[in-house]
Amino acid sequence: MSKFGAVTVVMVIVGIVYLLMLVTVPVISGLISTANTTAAASVNITNLPGSTSFLLSIPWILWFVPAVIGLVAVIIILRARAG
Repeated sequence: MSKFGAVTVVMVIVGIVYLLMLVTVPVISGLISTANTTAAASVNITNLPGSTSFLLSIPWILWFVPAVIGLVAVIIILRARAG
């Protein structure tokens, strides 16, 4: 497979992952919100500053993961020697 074809495959896979995330992230956000409420009610979690803020930022962080993995894959593909 040529480099162009391999990069196209990576882009299509990243696009499919984003489409799947459109369905799953709202469910994950609800679970994280529930976990944050439960953790905030706990005495132990309040000793760690920023822990509840990090829990609430996880859905935002998830949107960057496929793009970063795809970018690394494209860089590896383009740096590979033609063979």
